[in-house]
Amino acid sequence: MKTGARKGLQVRVLSPPLILFIMKNKGIQPGLISRPPVIVVLGHVDHGKTSLLDYIKKTKIVDEETGGITQHIGAYEIEVDKHKITFIDTPGHEAFFKIRSRGAKVADIAILVVAAEEGIKLQTKESFDIIKNAEIPFIIALTKIDKPTANLEKVKNELSELGVLLEGRGGDVPCVGVSSKTGEGVDELLELVILLSEMQELKANPNNAASGIVIESRLDRFRGNTASLIITDGTLHLKDEIIVGNISGKVKILENFKGKPIIKATFSAPVRVVGLEGLAPVGETFYAGKTEIEVLEPIKTSSQIIKELGNKDSEIEIPLIIKSDTVGSGEALEEIIKQIGIDNKWLFLLFKNEVGDISENDFKLTPSKDALIIGFRVKRKPEISNLLLTRDNLYLIEGDIIYEIKDKAEELIKHKFIEKPTEEILGKLEVLAIFNPIKGNQLIGGKIIEGKAQGKNTFYLVRNEETIAQGRILNLQKNRIEVSEVKRGEECGLLVSCSKTIEQGDRLVFFRKI
Repeated sequence: MKTGARKGLQVRVLSPPLILFIMKNKGIQPGLISRPPVIVVLGHVDHGKTSLLDYIKKTKIVDEETGGITQHIGAYEIEVDKHKITFIDTPGHEAFFKIRSRGAKVADIAILVVAAEEGIKLQTKESFDIIKNAEIPFIIALTKIDKPTANLEKVKNELSELGVLLEGRGGDVPCVGVSSKTGEGVDELLELVILLSEMQELKANPNNAASGIVIESRLDRFRGNTASLIITDGTLHLKDEIIVGNISGKVKILENFKGKPIIKATFSAPVRVVGLEGLAPVGETFYAGKTEIEVLEPIKTSSQIIKELGNKDSEIEIPLIIKSDTVGSGEALEEIIKQIGIDNKWLFLLFKNEVGDISENDFKLTPSKDALIIGFRVKRKPEISNLLLTRDNLYLIEGDIIYEIKDKAEELIKHKFIEKPTEEILGKLEVLAIFNPIKGNQLIGGKIIEGKAQGKNTFYLVRNEETIAQGRILNLQKNRIEVSEVKRGEECGLLVSCSKTIEQGDRLVFFRKI
């Protein structure tokens, strides 16, 4: 600031930062330019959302170098008449309700997909609620208009009953029929998107430090923690410092939605970042561009706290760990488990919801009583098979289809946690050697790895973690002397009767009926 003394008048020259401060407080934001819109497509499963997005990608993305999108990051960018548009490729399955909700938060415009041959369904209503809560403009896309059973007027009437007031019917919501098979109506739909975005006067400042939303997060086996981001303001540069909640790092690798390395990206662009020190929480805001970033309210991720999912008044408590391929998958499973708990009046105690393979540390975290581990699209460490055999009260469910996981979980809990047990496990033996059969029976050698074995015990024959037969001990020996009992850590010989041929490496699980 400079001052002068001409006739008692002081002249004050403001510094640039102070000028910017005054302009912002007066509602003036310098450096703003138009930015591309971010679009989210919502609707009922099987109503043609994926087909519509695939058609747009196929016809509107120019990619001479790589011949196609090789790196799926949950979003992509198209160009229509020199206008860029970013689409968030949110999963359409109802299990991903939470991710879709977050997708709508970052989007400027929504496209609500409704099949012209089916009309309003449950997820249509859910998607409409998401759009209303996000308070963003939207367009109705009536898909599958090429089908003989398509009935546009019927669907429009159903939309009116839902509270969607269409243009020409007393409202201002645009509606267009489209076919992903023929391409009819797609160009008109995209023109409506551009028109709506121009009416909103979307603007941002490329000179600002970048900020935006995390739309996906995963642990890459080769590169470490990766995050898919939508930039909503500013410019993100390679080597920028970046922070999401209480997770920080540096942008070591920056890629566009095609997986191509870039050195910078600006608002509305979908990018992939490698360099965060932890997994970024999906749906959270990221900030970048500064060497020192203050975190006013650091958050805790679900992997750091215990959550209660389901009916909190339930007497049935089920300890739970979730391991998945991405943060989004883990959150979707969490929603599914919560609903299972509500529907069945169970309470799940979530000890961990984490990305990565199932390891021994996960087992150590579970309490000594019955516990459940869910693995979704992940592998298990080699030592896990042995741990499963040595802990009767630990159950593992694995799969890569979320609703198969749901069904397996409900069935297992009802059988193992709810119903009273009808048998007691007495011990387990690992088969070390196979000898000659005696009069149709089998003579084997083994080591007790848990509990004990007693003469005349019945047992399950377990191979590769699958029970394949039942049998009974006919004679039990230790050091070639017949005994009534052999304890953990001791080796023994057994003459057994079993409907299947026992092999080296099998396990015998001794039990008695209650």
